Amino acid sequence: MKTSTIVIMAALLLCVVGLNVQTSDAATSFSGSTVTAVDESKGTVTFRTKEGESWTLPVSDPELIKKKQVAQGDQVSIEIDLDDRITKIAKPSDDQPSAQSAPREGEN
Repeated sequence: MKTSTIVIMAALLLCVVGLNVQTSDAATSFSGSTVTAVDESKGTVTFRTKEGESWTLPVSDPELIKKKQVAQGDQVSIEIDLDDRITKIAKPSDDQPSAQSAPREGEN
């Protein structure tokens, strides 16, 4: 009877732990990449990683290319999902505060 109780409790514990596992939508991230081509009609972006690999992948949301104004020569970070679709494109300028919002020297 004790053995069956332990087995049941262990199974319940595994179920609870399994439910709390969170996965990321991003399977892979490529920072420091350069866009080499954009095909809006096909919804694809071709980029070269900082390691020199070249990828042509579809975007998960066709509006992503227009929203981020992605163009050939742009330096970007790209995240792809488990289906090899681009889910996020970030330019270095997206992470930096604008000159207008930065405090000037001597100002608080």
